[in-house]
Amino acid sequence: MIMSDENTPPADDATDEKDGPGCMPAVVAGTLIMGIIAAVMCGVTTWILFQKRAEIAVRTLDGFVPVIEQSLLEPEDKADVVSQFKSVIKEMSAPDYPPASASAVMQRIVRLPIPHWGELDAVETYVEKNFEGEKQARALTDLSRLRQAVKLNLATVLDVVDVLEPVAVIDPASGARSLKTKLTDEDIEDATKRAGLLAQRAKIDDRRFPPITMGSILRQEIKMAKTEGGY
Repeated sequence: MIMSDENTPPADDATDEKDGPGCMPAVVAGTLIMGIIAAVMCGVTTWILFQKRAEIAVRTLDGFVPVIEQSLLEPEDKADVVSQFKSVIKEMSAPDYPPASASAVMQRIVRLPIPHWGELDAVETYVEKNFEGEKQARALTDLSRLRQAVKLNLATVLDVVDVLEPVAVIDPASGARSLKTKLTDEDIEDATKRAGLLAQRAKIDDRRFPPITMGSILRQEIKMAKTEGGY
């Protein structure tokens, strides 16, 4: 006679059941699909923007024209710069204008201190009227060297903005930047010393250079953008 072992516990059917995969695979799959969709959309958007570089450049340059017209550039220089802008805008508006050329032109133009060139003119005029002797000569030489650095692509708009910081004022409401209405000798001396330091860093010869207009620099940069591309 077979006796049952009372100490043997009854079989637990629950232990034979394995846990199911749950929702984790669906979550992973969904994440991967969303990632693929995002990558495709990003690629499509980039391609569209890449093809519309000329259109974007046209809108940017067109919006920049009023800024130039209100700048302190000398009248003849201002007219030359505005004329070149309008000519480039007309060229870029053509449906077959190469996007690469548009990008190159924009890269070079945005580096130029176009509105600030007139502010340098104002500083130079102040020096000629209020400084004398060696003090005047030193200031005018350093301003000339700064302009030469811009012409040689050894200084950008950011460098010129830093040079002009002592003579500029920022409107706290709009954030607009402009030249101070009342300049002082101290402000001008600070600005011209900065110009000298920048010229020294760019290794510009310590001498006065022939006058340089922004129109001539702009014409040079547009030509180089078409023949050599951007930076």
